[in-house]
Amino acid sequence: MARRRGAGRAGQPVEPLGSMSQPTGPLVAGTESCLRCGATELTRIRMTLTDGRPAVFVSCPACEQTNWFALEGDGVPLDRSEVLGN
Repeated sequence: MARRRGAGRAGQPVEPLGSMSQPTGPLVAGTESCLRCGATELTRIRMTLTDGRPAVFVSCPACEQTNWFALEGDGVPLDRSEVLGN
């Protein structure tokens, strides 16, 4: 059975392809450009960390740098041990 485009579950619109990397609001401090190479076309994914804090995962396709930033943070990347809960 072919799936209809234009309506998702319960009649909600289907997200457009590539929507994870398209900006959907103001950028979180520190995520405007890659900290390593300065590229601005980044993949940004909002998520909740294991301790319940909202955060943004940022990945740079140009140099493969990755970081996590607290949603209400100061622009400094979170330490990986904070993110992984170690």
